[in-house]
Amino acid sequence: MSIRSLLAVALLVAPFTAHAAVDCTAREPQLAHVCAGGTNDGQACTPDLTGADPLICLSARPAEANGCLGAKCVIKFEEGAKFSAELLIVADDNVSQPDELQDVDNAVAVTVVFNFGGKKGVIAQTYQNLSGTGLASLSEPPTDTFGVGLSELRLRQEAVLRPDGKAAIVNDLLFRPQDDDLADALRAMVGAIGNPVIIKVSSVFLSDHTDGTATTLRMKVKGGFVLP
Repeated sequence: MSIRSLLAVALLVAPFTAHAAVDCTAREPQLAHVCAGGTNDGQACTPDLTGADPLICLSARPAEANGCLGAKCVIKFEEGAKFSAELLIVADDNVSQPDELQDVDNAVAVTVVFNFGGKKGVIAQTYQNLSGTGLASLSEPPTDTFGVGLSELRLRQEAVLRPDGKAAIVNDLLFRPQDDDLADALRAMVGAIGNPVIIKVSSVFLSDHTDGTATTLRMKVKGGFVLP
């Protein structure tokens, strides 16, 4: 199964040659937008990204060609459909077999865990590179919709503070699509019909391991559902 997210969840990784494809200014236009208020309230619009910082994601911007007649062009979120969770991303660049008899070394796996607490429980999904025809492909990181690979290195990069004092993942995880199974589970839990996306990330904590065990990135997230 391929990752359509972030990160998975999201998420994110890969050589920075692919960075332009995952900037906020590339992700935001892929989501439906409508005018918020004014004469054209509710009409479809395109956000004006002229001069926008590609690393800062926003749900509301001026409309392209003044399509909202002065009102904001906002992401078309499903009203009342939201979720909050602790998100744990586990990346392991050296997956082990319990009996230690394995035919492939350095296999990479990424697990995304949404912990909603209480009776809502946990939703989790594990990703590997399944695009090849042999075991060797498992040594390559799984990739998201934008071709960005997920690995322990990427989790470390996403924990690095940017000039605004926030971890990179605070913006890098926003407005990314989830894979079909994870999206269906989130919709079923909330009773929503739109496509789930992360809209806020906070309290980021990295547990970095170089001893053969997995590296983890934990954070609090809020999410919403975008209508088509």
